[in-house]
Amino acid sequence: MPTTIIVDHTSTLFNLGQLEYGNKRIEQYQKGINKLLELNKNNNIDMILADNGSDFDLILDKRITVIKNNPNNYGKINKGAGLIEIWRNNIELLKKYDYIIHFEPRQLLINNDFIDDFMKNPRNLFTIGKEQNHFNTGLFCIKSSTLLQYIQLNSPQLLVSKRLGIEYSLYHFFLRNKIQFDTRKKMNLIWFPADHPPITH
Repeated sequence: MPTTIIVDHTSTLFNLGQLEYGNKRIEQYQKGINKLLELNKNNNIDMILADNGSDFDLILDKRITVIKNNPNNYGKINKGAGLIEIWRNNIELLKKYDYIIHFEPRQLLINNDFIDDFMKNPRNLFTIGKEQNHFNTGLFCIKSSTLLQYIQLNSPQLLVSKRLGIEYSLYHFFLRNKIQFDTRKKMNLIWFPADHPPITH
């Protein structure tokens, strides 16, 4: 679970109005994490939260491991580049697992169908964006070796310099390399965009 609890108010994304901040942001994270824990109490999943902000102010369940020492040089410019920063900072941890369930906790699961589907049959599992040319990256499951290959070939600098969204970058990486993946129609969650009503996916 990648988070940025404290937002840099001088960052590019903040100045573009793309980042929720303050107590509202923290409340959204708290609700998203609590719901994830509630729905997965019977699943054998290691819950790991990696924050790349400057502080941490959440009340977390003891089942969650928190990693705080993540860089945030690119995430304030490009959200996907920030994810790659976190993943690259935790390569040895990623290597310990066969699969990674990536969940961005400033979202609220409506149900656990997506994760339960993966748990019954572990594989690369995504939903496709409405334009049919990118993945939705708020919730997806990926083989760790595939994720490691992706972050080796795609740097945070690349996404920033080419103004690439990770949704498109990751999707085209799978297509170019002919990597097999399955899709579901919906993630079954509510996403909280900055300064807009929640959106169901």
